[in-house]
Amino acid sequence: MRYFTKNRFHHVVTPLAVTLLAACLTACVTVPAYTPPAPRVLPTDPNVIAQGTEKNHDDFKKNTTYKGMDASVSPSPYRSLFLRAWKDDSDKDARYQIYVADSYGKEWRFYNSAYDSNGKKLELISISRDVDSCDAYGCNYYEHLALNVDRAYLLVNQDAGVKFKISGKVQGEDRVLFLPPAFIKGFLMSVQ
Repeated sequence: MRYFTKNRFHHVVTPLAVTLLAACLTACVTVPAYTPPAPRVLPTDPNVIAQGTEKNHDDFKKNTTYKGMDASVSPSPYRSLFLRAWKDDSDKDARYQIYVADSYGKEWRFYNSAYDSNGKKLELISISRDVDSCDAYGCNYYEHLALNVDRAYLLVNQDAGVKFKISGKVQGEDRVLFLPPAFIKGFLMSVQ
């Protein structure tokens, strides 16, 4: 029994005690499961949309620009959906567009056509294309485009919203988007 002298006992028991204590404490700690962020809740009150519409008048160009609130479910600098308009001081009518910024991976889509859910072809204007970043697995791309519409088109669709599909040169890589009714009504309230 000389083996467990005061010094030897201390050197054997202390590391054993620390190991057992660490094991017990580790067993008590639980790592919470990952919870993805809640999806964005879009406003449904046209008055809120109207108040959120940006209006800027240029005294030199003699025009007013309007930019509606972003209606995309997951807005980011590379993904957005909103209405915009321009009105010259000398004109009584504004020009309207549905603006889309889309980001994706794999390969360029080269968006070049758009149709609404009623089969109406919408005039698509490609504004810009750019590469966001690349790594060993490929690149992230983004495209900015606009769909020319008029006030009459927006008035007809203000109760149901506008569901539309943008397509490009790559088959099967279409994007279906929806501009909710409140966003159309609120925006039209802002552009007089």
